[in-house]
This record gives sequence, structure tokens and C-alpha cells, in this order.
Amino acid sequence: MTDSDSSSMPLKGIHPRLKARMDAKQVDMFAAPQAEKQTESAPKPTAPTKTSVKKPSPVTVSDLCKSIKSTLKDELGTVYVQGELADFKGVHRNGHLYCSLKDDSAQVRMVMWKGALNKVPFDLKGGLEVIVRGKIDFYGGSGSLQINVERIEPVGVGALQLKFEQLKERLEAEGLFAEERKRPIPQVCWRVGLVTGKSTAALQDMLRIFKQRFPLSEVFLFNSSMQGEKAPGEVVSAIETANRFSIESGNGLDVIIVARGGGSYEDLFCFNDERIARAIVASKIPVVSAIGHEIDYTISDFVSDRRSATPTHAAQEVIPDINAWVERLDELGTFFEDNIHDKISTYQEKVDYLYNRLVAMAPQKRIEREWERLKSRRIRFEDLMKSKLQRTRAEVSQRAAVLDALSPLKVFERGYSMTTDKKGKAIRSVSQVKVGDVVAVALADGNMEAKVDIVTKS
Repeated sequence: MTDSDSSSMPLKGIHPRLKARMDAKQVDMFAAPQAEKQTESAPKPTAPTKTSVKKPSPVTVSDLCKSIKSTLKDELGTVYVQGELADFKGVHRNGHLYCSLKDDSAQVRMVMWKGALNKVPFDLKGGLEVIVRGKIDFYGGSGSLQINVERIEPVGVGALQLKFEQLKERLEAEGLFAEERKRPIPQVCWRVGLVTGKSTAALQDMLRIFKQRFPLSEVFLFNSSMQGEKAPGEVVSAIETANRFSIESGNGLDVIIVARGGGSYEDLFCFNDERIARAIVASKIPVVSAIGHEIDYTISDFVSDRRSATPTHAAQEVIPDINAWVERLDELGTFFEDNIHDKISTYQEKVDYLYNRLVAMAPQKRIEREWERLKSRRIRFEDLMKSKLQRTRAEVSQRAAVLDALSPLKVFERGYSMTTDKKGKAIRSVSQVKVGDVVAVALADGNMEAKVDIVTKS
């Protein structure tokens, strides 16, 4: 590099601390060409003079890199940088994250070590705009600069909220929020499991509701922390314990209520844990989520079989009000009593009517009526028979007189007889007999036989 070429290097490109750390020769190396240029532009002396320029000695690349690294560390310290995650290939198998941070015109490498990465509450992905906090580091071996990130936050939304939205989107895509997947809650829950803290106000509120509204119910507490780092694991354990108890007791639980009173967003955020969500889905017993107040929504609310605004509401919704039962029973008792009285009156009237008909149609009465009718008909029949008999006798007498008058016997009594042949056929003409025939002669007082000796025609 010539002196003229060296004069073109801008001094403003060197950090003040870096310049201070370089020796005088290094400074001369950058400054000498400028001095020479200034000398050339000055008026030449009348008598030539001999100028002596001492060349600076060079530094090694390693020394330069060390100076850059030390200067950056001392001068910049902790930096906050906003940009978009680029070259994102996911977490490395060693647990660290390697990618870039870029904007419209530049980019810088970044690394986030495993320990810091495990504390990030949301999922990192390419294209996500973030603000990182970390320290600038320079690696001489590769001549590269990177940010060692200690903390990372999404731009425009809180880390917890982003974690919530990401988990919600993923679980919803799996169908865990679908209504058709959810189990129905029994209308009357006789045995209730409570997953909550044993010393919480929410527990006392629910126990008071159970005692006032439905003292017949059995309530079982499965104690768990309701906030903090340990809470998700303990809640999952409590849900699993409740399911085992339901099976082993032989008289299963009707419902499980996961309940926590109100609190800050951070206090309730443990119920956005994926482990709790999957434990609720895996439960064999219907689960009611009652976390915080009515305006608070967590992932547990979306995957549970029913969401209640508060723990108190949850207790009221899974059991009936026994006082309402008593009032209803009284109403039904009055209704049935009035209805029975009406029915009895109606049936009494019908019985009276049927009795009167039965009395009127009683067998004895009917027999008496039929007997009277029979007697009447008998008398009438006797009268008719007498009348008929008299008429018949008169007719017979009349006909007997006629017959008597016409009877052959009467003729016989006057001296007449009737002659018949052997076959009993009346002989009305002498042509019917011949001499020697035997004929029968019927007289008024007997019969006789005669032999024809003579046949004479008149």
C-alpha cells in the first residue's frame, strides 16, 4: 500500500478507545500520510531540506481482534437490539439457539445459550420481531461478531401473552377445544372433587356453598399449589390422584372442580400450562374450570368440560339448591293433594251414579220385575188357553156332531150295513162279486161273513 493509498482511509472508522490502545507507531501509520500530504501542499523552501519519516510497526491480527473484543465489551456493555429473527432453524441438538437478527438493511448473528433459552416463556420462530438484551462478542477465529442474548421479548405483545396465544392456537388445532369432545356434567353431582389449595379463600367459599345449598353432597379435597413454578406439576398430580381415587373407591366422583380465586395475570398464568391442559383432557371425570374472575380466561378454561366464572359459581352449578327442592316438593304436594281431591270427587260422583244404576239394575229387583212379568204372562196365557180350549171344545163338539151325523154307525143303526171283499174294499156293485165269493158284512153291533150264492142285477 502506497502513502497516497493510505491517505484515503477514514480516521472516523476507528473507535477512540481502539485508537488509545494502539501504540504510537500505529497512530503514525495512519497519520503519517496525512502529514505528508499537508507538507506537499505547503510552499517549498528555497533551499531543499531532508525530511525523515519513521514507518509504524504492524500489529498481529490476533492483537487487533483482542483489541476489538475488549473495546466492544468495555464501551458497549449490555445492548438492547430490536430486529427480526432470521436464519431460524430451531433449537440445536445441544440445546442452544443460533440464528440472526436483522432489519431492512443489516443483520447480526446472535446466540442464546441453553440456560437462558429455557426461561423463554413463548415459542421462538423465524420472522418473529423481538427485542433482545445481551452483550456484543467478537470471535477472532472466524472474524465474526455476534450478540450473546440473555433475554428476549416479543415486540408489541408481552411474552406471557404470546405464549398464551401460541399454545391456544396449537391446542385448538388439535381439537382440544371442540365442544363435541367435551363430556356432559351430571345435573346432580353427589360426589365432588376439588383441586385447589387447602388454605385458600376459594375453598372456603365453595365449602360454604355446598353446606348451604346441598349438604347431602360429599366433597373431597385434592390439595395443590395454585400459583408459582410448582403449581402446574401439583395441579396435574392432583387431577391424576382424583381419577385414581374415583376408580379405587368404587363410588366414583361425579365431577372435578379446578378452582382458584382472583389474582394478577402472572398469578393465574400457571393455568396456561400445557401439562394442566392435557391432564384435564385425559381425565376420566368431567372437569369444571373455575380460575380467577369472570373476565379471566386461561387455557384450562378452553379445554375443560365447563368453564365457570368463579369458584363460587362452579359450586353452585354442579349441585342443586336443596331449599328449592323443598319448595318444589311442597308445591308438588299441594298440587297432588288438590288433584287427588278433585279426582276423588269425580270418582265419588261416578260411583254414586253407577251405584244408583246398579241398584236400579240389581238382580233381585230384576228377578222381582221378571217374576211379576212372568205371573202376568202366566195369567194371560192361562186365560188364552182357557179361551182357546173353550173355542176348540165348541168346535170339536160341533164337528163331532157333524161327524156323528155323518158316521156310518148312525146309518147302521137305521138298519144299513157295509159289505167289503177279503181285502177290505167296499163293494158298491154286484159286478164286483160273483157266486161263491166270501164277503164281509159290517152291521151296527158287529161283523159277519157271507157267501154269495146268487148275484142278481137290478
